[in-house]
Amino acid sequence: QESFWNNKNGTAKVRIRSDSSQAGRRNEFSPIKGENQRFARSEIRMHAVIDGESLTSSLVVPSMPQDNKERTEDSRYVTMDVNASESFPLQCVDDDGKLVTYADMRDLPYLHEASILYNLKARYESKTIIPYTRTGDILVAVNPYQWIDGLYAEKCRLKYAENLVWKVNPKALAELPPHLYETSSKALKGLTMDGKDQSILVSGESGAGKTVSVKILMSHLATFHELKEAYVSRHLDERENLQDECQNLGTLGKFLSWMSQLIFGQIPSRAKDETKIDDIKALEGLVEEETEPDEMNQTNLIVQRVLDSNPLLEAFGNGKTIKNDNSSRFSKFVKLQFHVEYLGRANPSCNIAGSLCDTYLLEKSRVVRHNHEMNERTFHIFYQLLSAPDSHKADIWHHLEGKDSNWFKYLGYHTSHKIEGLTDRQHWGKTISALHSLGIKGKELKTLFQAVCAVLQLGNISFDTNPSNAEESIISNTDELDLLSEVLGIPGSDIAQALTFKTMHVIGEDSISIPQNSSAAKSTCDAFAKEIYSRIFNWLVSAINDATCATKNYENAGEVSKYHHIGILDIFGFECFETNHFEQLLINHANERLQMMFTESVFKSVYEEYKSEGVYFEDIEFVDNREVLNFIEGRMGLMSVLNEECIRPRGCDTGFVNKINSSKSNSSKSVLVFKKSYHLNPTMFGINHFAGPVDYDATDFVNKNMDALPDDIIKCGLKSSNKIVHSAMVERQNEKPKRKGALITYTIWTKFRKQLDSLFSQLSETREWYVRCINPNKVKEAGFMDEVYTLSQLQHAGILSALKMSRAAFPNRSSFSFALDRFWFLADHDFLQAMEVDLSEGTKNLQKGYSVWKMLGGKKLDERRDVKILLDHLLKPLQLPNVSNDSQLYVLGKSRIYFREGILEYLESKRAESYERCATKIQACIRGASARNLYGNLKETKKTQIGRNNKCFWMPTFIRKHPHVLFVFMPLFLMRFDFGFRSSNKMQLEY
Repeated sequence: QESFWNNKNGTAKVRIRSDSSQAGRRNEFSPIKGENQRFARSEIRMHAVIDGESLTSSLVVPSMPQDNKERTEDSRYVTMDVNASESFPLQCVDDDGKLVTYADMRDLPYLHEASILYNLKARYESKTIIPYTRTGDILVAVNPYQWIDGLYAEKCRLKYAENLVWKVNPKALAELPPHLYETSSKALKGLTMDGKDQSILVSGESGAGKTVSVKILMSHLATFHELKEAYVSRHLDERENLQDECQNLGTLGKFLSWMSQLIFGQIPSRAKDETKIDDIKALEGLVEEETEPDEMNQTNLIVQRVLDSNPLLEAFGNGKTIKNDNSSRFSKFVKLQFHVEYLGRANPSCNIAGSLCDTYLLEKSRVVRHNHEMNERTFHIFYQLLSAPDSHKADIWHHLEGKDSNWFKYLGYHTSHKIEGLTDRQHWGKTISALHSLGIKGKELKTLFQAVCAVLQLGNISFDTNPSNAEESIISNTDELDLLSEVLGIPGSDIAQALTFKTMHVIGEDSISIPQNSSAAKSTCDAFAKEIYSRIFNWLVSAINDATCATKNYENAGEVSKYHHIGILDIFGFECFETNHFEQLLINHANERLQMMFTESVFKSVYEEYKSEGVYFEDIEFVDNREVLNFIEGRMGLMSVLNEECIRPRGCDTGFVNKINSSKSNSSKSVLVFKKSYHLNPTMFGINHFAGPVDYDATDFVNKNMDALPDDIIKCGLKSSNKIVHSAMVERQNEKPKRKGALITYTIWTKFRKQLDSLFSQLSETREWYVRCINPNKVKEAGFMDEVYTLSQLQHAGILSALKMSRAAFPNRSSFSFALDRFWFLADHDFLQAMEVDLSEGTKNLQKGYSVWKMLGGKKLDERRDVKILLDHLLKPLQLPNVSNDSQLYVLGKSRIYFREGILEYLESKRAESYERCATKIQACIRGASARNLYGNLKETKKTQIGRNNKCFWMPTFIRKHPHVLFVFMPLFLMRFDFGFRSSNKMQLEY
C-alpha cells in the first residue's frame, strides 16, 4: 500500500508491506531527498513516547535502487508524537499500487481528505476530463474550463431523464456516471412523485463555474417535456392500439381504458408546441462562433424566454474579476414553474409553464469603481454596447458612433476583449436576441440603452473648485454636461444645480441650499449613476418575470390552481481578497447563512430526528458556524452596531470598528481576528468565517450602508424624459423613510437580511439538492488541479463530513401506513398463507387491512409489527448473513421507517414490475375478448359454418354472451391473487 507523508521539508513515498506498521502515528518526519529517490532496503525507525515510556518500531521497505546497481543499506530516523485521533492515511490503490477512482466517493475504501482529493484529481486530470463526482445527494462539480464534446448532448439528457425519472431502475445511479443532469432529474422525480417543491443550491468560490452549471441545469429542466415526447414516441404505438381495442368493447372497454390510465398514466399527445422565435435579420453575422453546444438552443417560446434570461442577467449583472472572467456580481433564485397533472402516479404529466426570478445584492459600486491595474472590468453590458455596429449605436444615441471604452472614465482601458470565447460584439448579438425574445424591442429597447448611456456619461462629468469661492464646486467640462442633458432629457442647469448644491431642511418647512466641494459633488454624481444602474437592473428583472411568469404566459393558465416549482439558487461564492470592503462582508454573510442551512439540513436535523425516533446514530464532527452568525446578526452584532452608527449624528467608520473591537461577548472573542497590523489602520478588523479568516477595511461602511441619495438628485431625476430613469426616481422617492428613527429599516444591510430571511424561508419548504462547484486552479487551465487550493475548498464545503453522514445515515424514510398501503401486494400469496401458522388472526387482519377490501372498512392494526413482517420478507434476497446493526437495510423508528440508500428504489422497482405483469394479463384478456368478438362478427356476416359447434369454446354460454361480468373484476382479481409465479424470479441486487 503506497502512502504519501508530507511535511514542510520534504516528501517520503513509501510502499508498506506490513499491516502492523500502520499503527504508527505521525506529526513530524525527517526529510528524504527527492520524492522519487529509492533505496535497496530502507528502514524507517519510529520513536514515540507514550505516558513517559519510550517506544521504538521499524518499517522495512524493500526496493531496487534507482540506477539498478548493487543493493545497499540505508535508514532514516523519524521522530513521532502519538496522536490518538490520526493515523497514517491509506490510499485507494489496487494490488499493483495504481490509484483506483470512484464515481461515488461513498465507495472509497479509505475515507479521508487525501483520498477525496486524489480521487477528484485523478478523474479531473484524466485524458477525458471528468468534472463531476457524486457524494450521495451532493454533486461535486470541478470547473473543466472548456466544453466537453457529447457531455451535454440530447442523447445524454434523454438517458438521464429516462433512467431516473420515467423508469424505476434501482441500479440507475450505479450505471450512470455523475452529472448535473442527475441532479436535475432527481429534482423533477421528487416534484412529480411526492408533489413537494424542490430546490437546487449551487455554491462555490468565484470562478468555480456556478453560472454555467446553473445554465445547464435550467436547460435540462426546461426541456423535460420535449424529452418526454421523444421518449414516449417510441412506446406509444402499442398503447394506442390497446386503447383502440378497448373502444371496440363498449362500456367494458371504457372501464378497462380507465384502469390502464390509472396505473400507467394518460397517453400524452404527439402534438408539439409550434411557437417559434422570430428570426432577427438585423443580427446576421454578429454571432459567428458558438462555444456552447447546439442542444442548449431551443425553439419553444416559453423555454427560450426562460433560457434567454440567463445571458441577459449575465450581461447586466456579471463582470470580469481577478479570479473569474464572467463573475456574477449578484445572486439570483430562479423558480421554474411546472404544471403537474396526475401527481404521484406512475406516469405523471409535467410541463414547464414559466419562471420567476428574484435577485439579491447587485454590486452597484462596480459601476463607478473597479481594479484597472488587475485588468478587471465593470459590467459586461457597457463593453457590449460600445462594441456594437455603428448603425446600432447611432439608433440608440448618435454620440456613441466611433466610441470605445477609452472614451468613458467609468470603463477606462482594458485588454480583455473576449469572455468565454466570444467577443463583446458577439455577446451583443446574443443580448439583443434575448431582449427581442422577451418582447423588448423598438422604442422600449432604445429607452433601456439610453439609460445605460446616461450612466456612462455621468462618469465623464468633472468637478473643479470654484475660483470665486473655495467651498463651492463647478462642472469643468460643460460639453460633457450638454451630452448628459441630451441623453437624460433634463436641462443642464438643473443637473449642475443638483450635483453642486445640497438642500438642507431647517426648523419648520424652510430650507437652504448649501454648496458642495468638488469631492462631495463627485460622490453625489457617482451615487446618481449607481442608483440609475441599480434601477435599470431591477427593471430588466421585472421585464423578464413579466415575459416568463406562468400566470401571464402559460396557455393553460386558467385551468391551473397551483404551480409547482424547482428553484435554482446561484449565490455569490465566498470572497477573500487582499482588501475586502462592505460588499465582501455582505457576500460572506450570505455564504454563512447558506453554510448554516447546509449544516442544519444535512447534520443537525438528522441528529434531532433520529434521536426523537430512537434510531441509533454515531457521532460525526462538523463545522457549526452559529457563533459567527450570532456575531453578525445578533442583538449587539455587526449589523446592529453599523446601523447605530448610521443614525448617530456623527457616526463614522472608525467608531464602528472601535465598538466591535471593544465588545466583551464570548462570541466576539472567538469570531474576531486580532492582529498587530490593525493598530496601524483604525478601520481594519477581521472575522473568522467558516471558510477562514478575512480582513476587512471599514472605510466608507457607513455611507454604503445608508445608500444615501440627496433629495436634489431625486427631484432632478423626476424631470427626465427617459421613462426608466423617471420611474426609478419615483420608486426612490416612495422608499424614503418618513421619520429619522425609521432609517434603520432602509439601510442596505437590513434590507439584505430581510431578503435572506425570505429566501431561506422559501428554501426550507423545499427538498434541497446541493451542487458544490470547485475551482481547480487559479490560472484557469483545463486538466490541471492545484491540490492545496482545491483541498481548502473541499474543507470549506464540508464534503468529508457529508460523506461520513451519507455512509451512516438512512436517506429515505416513510410512515408505516404509507409503506403498507404501497407495498402490501408485493408479498407472495404463499407467504401470506404461511403467516397463519404463527398469526392465525394476523394474516386475516393484514389481508383485510391492506388489500383492496380496505375500501369497505378495516380494523385498526399494529402497523409497526405488520410492516416489519412485510419488509423482512420482501428484503430477504438483499439481506446478507451475520450483518451488524450498522448494516441493516432498514430501521424502524417510533413512527417511521428509515431505509438505506437504494432499498426504497428496489421496492419501487418491484412495484413497477408487478404493474407490468398486471398490465400484461389485462392486455391479454382485452385482446382475447376483442379477437373473439371480431371472430364472432365475421361468422355472422359471412354465414359460415366454421366453429358453430359450441363445444369448441371453453367458456360457458353465459360468459360468452356477457363477457363484462368476468372482465370487470379481472384487474382486482389479478392484483390480489396472481403473484405467486413471481417468487421464482426474484431480482438479486449487489450491495
